[in-house]
Amino acid sequence: MELLKEIGAYAGLVAFLGLAVLALLSFAQGRDIRRLREWAGSAPERDNERKEATSAAAQERAEEMRKLEEAREAERNATEQREQRRERREAGLPEMTRSERLRERFGRHEAPAGGIGSRLGEPRYLATIFVALILVAGVVVFAVSQSGDSGGGGGKAVKRTSQALKPSEIEVAVLNGTAVDGLAGSYGDMVERRGFQLGAVTNSRSSFSESVVMFEPGEGREAHRVADSLEISRVQPITSEIASVAAGAQVAVVIGEDNASSAG
Repeated sequence: MELLKEIGAYAGLVAFLGLAVLALLSFAQGRDIRRLREWAGSAPERDNERKEATSAAAQERAEEMRKLEEAREAERNATEQREQRRERREAGLPEMTRSERLRERFGRHEAPAGGIGSRLGEPRYLATIFVALILVAGVVVFAVSQSGDSGGGGGKAVKRTSQALKPSEIEVAVLNGTAVDGLAGSYGDMVERRGFQLGAVTNSRSSFSESVVMFEPGEGREAHRVADSLEISRVQPITSEIASVAAGAQVAVVIGEDNASSAG
């Protein structure tokens, strides 16, 4: 018995620590989910959650009312049964009929002493339940940690993908958006020195006061990498005018008046 008490004490401590860790992980996951929902502007989802919570509360209230009504009905039946038995005693008859005695006898045997309820108090069943709880807690902790890694590491994965992309795999067109001659060629040389694949080198049809890096759909990461390399702050999707002279390049660098004298 002393050994069982010690095992129970250690098991309770381990279970408490496991539940504390599980609660902490659940709290962290809930906080991340709330941040994601707020970031995505998921007001309709929150409305649905409130509706579901209201519906659940209404169902719980209805269940409580049903149980209360059943308890009242059982009390009324018990009162009527006691009154009937009293009347039978006064009339010199047995308190219970044969069918009532049979129902009471079988009702007593519905939950035998050796049933599941009584076995739960045995040490071996307690140990089995404890081991099962530990296994379930481990599975839940593993699932939470995996979901946290997949959710919180998305930005890192994108960054690693962008860094793994070789500059020579990015085709860059260079366009002169100013009246300065040879500016596109100078920046084209700079693009090649940075290791990028040089595409079309030409003039834009309109003038630009500020340099900009434009990109085809799905090439945003590549455009940001080119912009960082050339120290150009503006990055935006490509316009139809620039796309028509960029000759299909993934990224187009348009040199504006702000960089007209900084080539090289």
